[in-house]
Amino acid sequence: MEDRNFREFKQKVKIGAFFVTIFLILAIFIMFVGDIGILLKKKGYPLYVKFDTAIGLAKRSYVRMAGIKIGYVKDIRLEGNRPEVELFINPAVSVQKGSKATMATAGLIGEKYVEIIPGEDEGFFQPGESLLPEVSFDIEQLGKMFLSVGEDVKALGESIKTILGKEESAASVQGALEDFSALTSDLKEFLAENRQGVRQGIQNTSRAVDSFEKKIEDISLDLEEFVTVMKEMVEENRDPIRLNLEKIKDLIEKTEDSLRLLNESLEKINKGEGTLGKLIQDPNLYKRAEGAMKDIEKIIRPLASMNARFGLRTEYFGQSRFIKNTFMMDVWAAGNKYFLGQAVYDPWLDALTFSIQGGYRLGPFVPRLGILESKVGAGLDVYTLKDRLLISLEGFDFNRQTSPRFRAWTRYSATKHIYIILGIDDFTLASNREFYFGLGLGL
Repeated sequence: MEDRNFREFKQKVKIGAFFVTIFLILAIFIMFVGDIGILLKKKGYPLYVKFDTAIGLAKRSYVRMAGIKIGYVKDIRLEGNRPEVELFINPAVSVQKGSKATMATAGLIGEKYVEIIPGEDEGFFQPGESLLPEVSFDIEQLGKMFLSVGEDVKALGESIKTILGKEESAASVQGALEDFSALTSDLKEFLAENRQGVRQGIQNTSRAVDSFEKKIEDISLDLEEFVTVMKEMVEENRDPIRLNLEKIKDLIEKTEDSLRLLNESLEKINKGEGTLGKLIQDPNLYKRAEGAMKDIEKIIRPLASMNARFGLRTEYFGQSRFIKNTFMMDVWAAGNKYFLGQAVYDPWLDALTFSIQGGYRLGPFVPRLGILESKVGAGLDVYTLKDRLLISLEGFDFNRQTSPRFRAWTRYSATKHIYIILGIDDFTLASNREFYFGLGLGL
């Protein structure tokens, strides 16, 4: 028995090592051979644009139009005193005449890329033609503007200094100070002449405060008198209150009698007396209830055999510098049936997509079919090392103009609830191909 288990373990290890080797060979082949899809479609075409400056822009930077990646920066060279940028545009994209190019920044301090602003003229740019640049506003220009404002403030200070340095301006400032001194002297003379009136006003204010305190004392006396009257009222109505308490006591005694009668009725039911007692003591009623419970158990048993797992997965794409989050639910039903449900935040579309697929496990293989990220798609999963290692190949978006989107990834469960992910997205298209890694949590 132990030899058989050891042989099965060696077989699973060999299968896992075989698929990992194939995955690595495929990754190395793609890295060195390049775009597999180039054999099935024509190449892209170049467009040119001259900017005033190319600070921060680098080769292989993205080219976007309406926020969608349509190519990349192939070369940057100096033409005269201005940089000329060569753009490589995907063959499926046509750039309309009148479009302009500008340099944009991903976020506040992110990397720079070229954004094409669509035009409205008739016709499309042909390979080798040039686009007009559009003025962009970035951090460097903001710094220049602050420097310009600083120069203006400095000039204003010099102007004020010059004005104050003139004899007429100095005389005006001195005159204003003399007027303020005269106003202070007049105020001092007014207080000296009306000292008696000011003192009388303060005394009147003191009398008003004393009068307010007297009124507060009168109100306090009135409150004490009100409390005394309330006490006398309670003393006068003590007998009616006693009668009400006696009525409450009678009500409690009647409630106790009702509870005694209810207890006697329950005892009769337990003995099988009366119609209700006979109904409860009837053995046929118990058998029918037991049969109903068995029927319910048959319905619930398949549901109890289901194994559902919920998880949250976060993946980081190195080239795009995007983070992709996925909330998923895996359900294994009786008979190795498999159901997958996902809610995926796509950072390229800035939208929420959904996946619903079904499959069936055949040994270590699980083929599945359905909707993958809101597109028709299919996948093949291979489980090995007691299901701790998962190797997956997925394909979807088969109606895309360039080629379908293929993705290969592997998952290794470090613990029961935590696993790591490594994969290649869109590996058949060199301009879109990206390596990514991530971390997942399963419950």
